[in-house]
Amino acid sequence: MPAVSAIDSESDSKENDACTIYCAEKEIFTKFPSDKNTPEDLKKAEELRAEIEAQNEKENTVSVDKYAGEQLLTSSTVTLGTDATFTSADSGDSGTSSWGAAPNFKGSDYSASSKKARETAVTGPAGYGGCGAWAWVGKSFTVLGSGSQSANIRMSGHIYGLTSAAAGGSSSSNVDLVLKDLTTGTSYSISIYSKSCGGLGWETVDQNYNKGLSITLQSGHDYIAYLKISGSSSTYGAGEAGSDFGPWDLDDDGECVTYSSIVINF
Repeated sequence: MPAVSAIDSESDSKENDACTIYCAEKEIFTKFPSDKNTPEDLKKAEELRAEIEAQNEKENTVSVDKYAGEQLLTSSTVTLGTDATFTSADSGDSGTSSWGAAPNFKGSDYSASSKKARETAVTGPAGYGGCGAWAWVGKSFTVLGSGSQSANIRMSGHIYGLTSAAAGGSSSSNVDLVLKDLTTGTSYSISIYSKSCGGLGWETVDQNYNKGLSITLQSGHDYIAYLKISGSSSTYGAGEAGSDFGPWDLDDDGECVTYSSIVINF
């Protein structure tokens, strides 16, 4: 993707006041023996997870391109030189994949009405394999005016979820703001949140975000700004790993990513 200049601002993360279901899950994970997998096992698990992550990205790109080609019925417009704010969503999609023979829990969805995307990709315990899940939700618009003009595209929202691994598992969770020029097919993106765990790790996130990128908007072009989440996990041996931003691991603690607004400033 083309390089863009980034404008970053994040609120401080906050810890849940009460012990949620994550506490029980963490206790289970910490009981996995750390000496049952070799460094070579972990390396193989990480190599597989990288393949799954790449497949997530490919499927997500195909999904957005399909939307651009078949479903673009936007009535929203942005006039060059006039600031705009969107507090709704009109599009989205989701998908999952499985690799190998390890047991897994996976799922994904989106809600345009609540501007929300969710995914779960949990693999294990034990076996060789993995799974991936992704979802996106966003807002499309057409640019009016004459010529082109630089603009800042900023998204605000909230992230709540978990990335974990035990005894040789590997996992990753990635949340991004993406702006795609549907007329040219060019995409611009900035990372909102990215976390990976390998071998033994436990990373929770429960925080607001406010992220932006600077691009040049072109009159007459159609665009879509969207929030994307992608999770992947894999094991090779006795381990377990997961990206949990949804309810498909048999618990629902409200994990998801959402946005509240998309602001365009000239």
